[in-house]
Amino acid sequence: MKFLFASVISLLFFSGYGQYNLQLNQVVLVSNTIQTVPAGKVWKVESYMQAGIAAPDMIEIGTACAYSDRHHPMIVNGQTYYLINGSPGHGSSGTFLAVGNLLPLWLPAGATLRTACTKDVLSVIEFNLVP
Repeated sequence: MKFLFASVISLLFFSGYGQYNLQLNQVVLVSNTIQTVPAGKVWKVESYMQAGIAAPDMIEIGTACAYSDRHHPMIVNGQTYYLINGSPGHGSSGTFLAVGNLLPLWLPAGATLRTACTKDVLSVIEFNLVP
């Protein structure tokens, strides 16, 4: 009897800590206007399309959108992140970049996201959190 009582209590206790299921809600395109992940949702950042690519190696980085030969960052919660997909290298400034920051990127409710440049766009899938 004690075992049955303990089992029922444990089951009730742990059932309140279950994980959520993800339900597709919509696809969101994020540009340079700050957008916030709504309550009860999560975002999966799938891709980042940078406008005006002209340089063959894309090694230089910078937030100046006038330079089409530079990596443009995305801004997550006010912090700048560069997506560097390729071999390490350096630009004329002697700045070395390491491979890292790959997509997808998951963002919880309350997180903010934007691009640095007007013509750039992030493709985001929004999911509802369903208990």
